[in-house]
Amino acid sequence: MAFFKVTKMKSTGKYYPTAVLVDKPVEVDELAEQIAEISTVSKADIVAVLASLPGVMSRGMNSGRSVHLQDLGFFRYTIDARKGGRDTEKEVVPDDVERTRIRFTPETHFSTGRVATRALTPESVRWVKWGGETTDSGSDTTGGSGTDGDQEQNPLG
Repeated sequence: MAFFKVTKMKSTGKYYPTAVLVDKPVEVDELAEQIAEISTVSKADIVAVLASLPGVMSRGMNSGRSVHLQDLGFFRYTIDARKGGRDTEKEVVPDDVERTRIRFTPETHFSTGRVATRALTPESVRWVKWGGETTDSGSDTTGGSGTDGDQEQNPLG
């Protein structure tokens, strides 16, 4: 079950549901424990593999490639460039890259009738209006406003 709260948009004055995070993030230890319960791999081995994943993904992206995790999605670098740009192509230099970001695009699956669903989004999410307090886990508590959620932190770093 997923939770939403009602938020008033300043630009339109209308009210919309926005997703709410109600607890701390699911960390590697918890993921490994759950994977170990449904597989024959030990929790320690899963933690070791997951711990090595960011470095391996970075190497792939540093070589100019995207990284595809089957049934999860694609990771690739994007750039925040220096404001104002340059007048000619020859003037553009590596120092014009101010920040490197990682863009995640969830895997898309097409069902009958070419209906697209994202791999991480189940076909039927049960939404419940949240009436409690959210916990401050150091991340944004609203995650469902219709954007792709540009992240300030590098999930691979």
